[in-house]
Amino acid sequence: MISSTKEYIAAGIVAHFKGLVLLGRRSKNCNNLAGHWSMPCGMINAGENPEDAAKREFFEETGVRAQKEIKFLNDFEVKDNKYFALYSMKIEELIFPSDDAIDAIEHDEWGFYKIDKNSLPLPMTKETKKSILKLKTV
Repeated sequence: MISSTKEYIAAGIVAHFKGLVLLGRRSKNCNNLAGHWSMPCGMINAGENPEDAAKREFFEETGVRAQKEIKFLNDFEVKDNKYFALYSMKIEELIFPSDDAIDAIEHDEWGFYKIDKNSLPLPMTKETKKSILKLKTV
């Protein structure tokens, strides 16, 4: 559950399908964590709540609307008592990010990966990996 005492500055959605998770490799165009694998995510705009930001970022980076229910999965500190809110979305079929997405340049590769500590691509932040592995119990 989102904390009312934490300041959230970024949010994202982990889309998962039958034990697989959608991840993108951040391109060299990204100022933050270029080359790392992550879920669609980004900064929360002024006046925006974390859930709406996560849905917006998912659409901007994949070109696919998050139409299914999203559930709070985890949060973690990004820096200086500012937090990242992560949601999960169970999907019924594989989705394929579009090259025409608004922020398509933020990722140079996409794939579905088995939710297993030895199957997730690297490099990936420890917070992202730990959060994704929580889906094994969902």
